[in-house]
Amino acid sequence: MRDPLTISYYPEIKRKSQKSSQKVVQEKYLHFDNLNFKLAIIQVLMYDLEILKPAFDIYNFAEEFSELDIDTESTELIEPALDYFKNLQIPQKYANQVKEIDMDGGNEIFMNLIPQWDGEDDIFDLNEVSLAELKQFPNLKQASIMTSNFDKINEIFVKADIDAELF
Repeated sequence: MRDPLTISYYPEIKRKSQKSSQKVVQEKYLHFDNLNFKLAIIQVLMYDLEILKPAFDIYNFAEEFSELDIDTESTELIEPALDYFKNLQIPQKYANQVKEIDMDGGNEIFMNLIPQWDGEDDIFDLNEVSLAELKQFPNLKQASIMTSNFDKINEIFVKADIDAELF
């Protein structure tokens, strides 16, 4: 015998169907009709409770998107930053974490939108909010809000059983 004899065996591998074994879980997101209310919720989740991550920072954002030429010393609203928050999806699973809203001119959310904002105008006032928006937050019981229309807004908060006060 000059040539070695080689025997090979390749057993058949039965695979489970990929489609049947994978379950696709689609995450549900909160719905907002009013941007300033969404900004107030982002303040709570991203900056106060630190559960919505990563935390947005205007200086990092400006560096990352240097082609946008973002002025981080601006006294004007930075539109690309506002667009970021408009498009930000907030998972419904975080809604139960919101127990209190404390709108203040020094909130980090506002400083990331207008870095040199003095709080003297009403750009971030919560003058519109729907009952449906509020009802997404079952544990929300208190709110200190900035608004130029407190009586109207307070009526909606009362219907949602939330104690609101004017900042």
